[in-house]
Amino acid sequence: MSDGRPPDTSPDRQAPEDVDRGDAAPTGFPPVNPASAVLDDFLNHDHGARIALGDLVGILGDRAFGALLLILSIPNILPVPGLSTATGLPMLLIGAQIAAGRDRPWLPRRLAALTLDRDAFLRVIAKAKPHVDRLERHLRPRLPAMTASTAERLLGVAVMILAGILALPIVFGNQPPALAIALIALGLIEKDGAFVVAGLVAGLIAIVIIAAVLFGFGQAGMLIFDKLSS
Repeated sequence: MSDGRPPDTSPDRQAPEDVDRGDAAPTGFPPVNPASAVLDDFLNHDHGARIALGDLVGILGDRAFGALLLILSIPNILPVPGLSTATGLPMLLIGAQIAAGRDRPWLPRRLAALTLDRDAFLRVIAKAKPHVDRLERHLRPRLPAMTASTAERLLGVAVMILAGILALPIVFGNQPPALAIALIALGLIEKDGAFVVAGLVAGLIAIVIIAAVLFGFGQAGMLIFDKLSS
């Protein structure tokens, strides 16, 4: 029964915001589909014996580019041998399409026909799922300028560079750029500009690491050549 007093609207009596990630996004941000839901839907999809990259685009195409980047980057973080080139080239093309401002991803016929072993691919996605769940606790819409359309085009260029590095046949050279792409992808999926920034910083670190590795290989090669030619 009401006693005639107005309701208590002091801040300490208000229900905390963002407690439930299923609630609507904060004002000014569009609703987002959580990354964990993207992975769940992909794992529960009725896949064939092998997963073609074209089918992957068909399954996740309506989730925009972030979902594809996340799915393709995961096998390179754990990592799965032999998948760096198979996943790096599509990510490079996806980055180019983001930079060009396309609405939906597209793969050329020959690349779309490339297939991945279903059991191995789903196994690695399932293994990564708990890690994504933990990261998701820290994801929320913020820093909207970093996920706006203009910023996304610049992020596409960054993804192209990182995917190009990832596709190179460098031992242990695919994990740093793949991690950077995954962070950017999570930021794009959930409109979290802070994760996008973290991905860009991780990308710069990855470039430095790979450059140092290549420089070391070059120096070693020169020393070997000098010894053989002397």
